Amino acid sequence: MNRTLMDKLKPVNYTPLEVAELIDKTNWANEFGWEEIRKLGAYFTTYQVSKGTVIFYEGARADYMGLIISGKIRISKTSPDRSVRPLVVLTESQTFGEQSLIDGEPRSGLAEAIADTTFVITSRRQLFRMAEEEPELAFKVLWKISRMISQRLRHTSLKLLDSTRLS
Repeated sequence: MNRTLMDKLKPVNYTPLEVAELIDKTNWANEFGWEEIRKLGAYFTTYQVSKGTVIFYEGARADYMGLIISGKIRISKTSPDRSVRPLVVLTESQTFGEQSLIDGEPRSGLAEAIADTTFVITSRRQLFRMAEEEPELAFKVLWKISRMISQRLRHTSLKLLDSTRLS
């Protein structure tokens, strides 16, 4: 994790059961049964941030993924002319940071709360611990993340194709 920024964001001291109950409120959890969600609670940490809080900066090294429980997070990218351009606003049940969780590469965008926001994160370390302790659950989580990344890549490809048609 990006220690400097994540140290500034203070986790909420919830029990694994309380974290599981938060995860259960999201559509992200629809593919999981309650017993699986209860187990997931041990591998996620809850954060609450105020509007305007930067969750991570573009280019930062980090290895965690977040799931939004409530609120809104804007993902932005710096263009070649150094202007910051919004890419997407994410809301409840959506995830962010999946790529860095999987590949450990620097963040490809800036994530900023544009409303008071509650989210849970899992880190690469927590995911590896899950793989050791609950391998079937870890596989199911990774499969879900892989599908989401694939869907986003398809969506981005279509947007790129549309933008080249307009040129």
